[in-house]
Amino acid sequence: MYIFYDTETSGLDKDFTQILQIALVYTDDDMNILSSKKLDCRRSPWVVPSPGALLTTGFTPDDLKNSKNTNYEMMQDIDEWLRARYWPVVFSGYNTLGYDEPVMSQNFHQNLLDPFLTTLASKNNGGTNSRSDMMVMVKAVMAYMPGALTLKTKNDFGSVSISLINVAEQNGVVLSHEDAHDAMNDIKATVGVAKMLKKTAPQIWDQMTSLASEQGVKDFLAANKIFTHAFVAYGKAKGAVSTAVTTRPEDKTAVLFDLSYDPAPYQAMTVEELKDVILTQTKKVPYGQPQPPKPFRMAQEDAQPILMPMELSEPVIPANFDEKLAESRADALKADAGFQQKLAQAASLAYAEQNPKPAKPQPEQLMNAEPSAPVKAKLEQWMKEFNATTEWKQNAELIDDFYTRFEEELKTEPSIRRYVQFAGRILYEHAPEELSEEKREQMNRYVAAHILTTSDSVPQMTIAKARKELAQIEKERAEGKPRWQDVSDTQIRSLKLYYTAIEKEYAQYLPKAGTTGPAPATPANDDVQKGDAKKPGAKKSANDKFRP
Repeated sequence: MYIFYDTETSGLDKDFTQILQIALVYTDDDMNILSSKKLDCRRSPWVVPSPGALLTTGFTPDDLKNSKNTNYEMMQDIDEWLRARYWPVVFSGYNTLGYDEPVMSQNFHQNLLDPFLTTLASKNNGGTNSRSDMMVMVKAVMAYMPGALTLKTKNDFGSVSISLINVAEQNGVVLSHEDAHDAMNDIKATVGVAKMLKKTAPQIWDQMTSLASEQGVKDFLAANKIFTHAFVAYGKAKGAVSTAVTTRPEDKTAVLFDLSYDPAPYQAMTVEELKDVILTQTKKVPYGQPQPPKPFRMAQEDAQPILMPMELSEPVIPANFDEKLAESRADALKADAGFQQKLAQAASLAYAEQNPKPAKPQPEQLMNAEPSAPVKAKLEQWMKEFNATTEWKQNAELIDDFYTRFEEELKTEPSIRRYVQFAGRILYEHAPEELSEEKREQMNRYVAAHILTTSDSVPQMTIAKARKELAQIEKERAEGKPRWQDVSDTQIRSLKLYYTAIEKEYAQYLPKAGTTGPAPATPANDDVQKGDAKKPGAKKSANDKFRP
């Protein structure tokens, strides 16, 4: 069983973007559609949509104001619909692992729902949900069955385009340019591409489907001493006969060794030297300069890496391949526990250097800061109560109670404070009258500081960043760039007015010149007044109460 999905969002930053529209399609194993759902929502006050995203998806300022759902209501409905399907399922889409999956996880997280729903175990038979990606499948077929797909269209960089619309149109799946970037149309095209891939390359399909779970990847690596690993860059497949050496837990990555290299010099290196090799091989080399050796390959175990057994790997195996030599090198690496330990340390150090943690992370940047098991269980109970209320005053009381209920846990795991911060934002958006005047003012100042800052160093989209992006779009449009050829002057003016309106709404809450006390980075929510506000459409059923 499959659940195909696609999102249209407010921007590209995976931590801070908001889903504006989502389409979900539930299918049987042959990708016959059994049921579907499409939802959209209004913009949340602390979110500034990117002009590029709006011009690409076609959402207008009115769309962002007039939807019947808030993001909280929409995500509650999505969670309910997904859990009502028969599990386990394979969650899939087009570029979902690279984009839609982390975005959906963040939107669940910020709305006090389980961000890891797509990998949960099934209550039906003990199986576990898994995740596949049709763009990864296309890349695998390109590498291991070259010529099986018609891929003649080039992108702006002159490389083969594997965008959904181009893959679909060239291979008999109908999706017009007018239909693209609507979530439901995109997902139906993705289902069509999936059917085509399964029929065209059944062996590749079966192998890649077996790698749709982290455990499936681990099982493959354990069962295959040598195999091929491939990736597609700039429309060209690059494969190598490899062996698995160690893992990097920070991002669930298997560290592989390309057996075309002699491993002996690397086995003699120190941890620091190995780290430098890993970092050097990922740096962009100026045009015309020789490429450095690239003996190490990274295969993220929870992102469906392209791994093939040797019997399916002929298209990527070099002509001078020596199987006995490759096996001998693999045996040497498998027997060298010291090297495995050094390489694991080096890979972790390289990852830390490439992905420095922010000094003061925002709540959205803490999704993977998993609480300890006892604290997580207690938090899940609190969130369950929050989502099961029928009146907003009950949510206000739960927010008020958070600091008492988690007093001890906050001392040792302060990152859990993000849950009450998300809850406070939800209450502010839906029932601001449940906040005291002081708390409403504090939330107004928080939103103003968040979206109206002029700093370029903040990670979220701001009004200032949006205006810069819009100016760049105008420049590229004037230069005749094809991406913006269908954008009208009316759309540009509409967005300028939209950003000005948001600015005017919140500028009044910024600190005045000569005053002290900047707006808080994140609002506290421990001073809530009680009231009689009801949630929209509140019903007896906890599952239905958020439907307008």
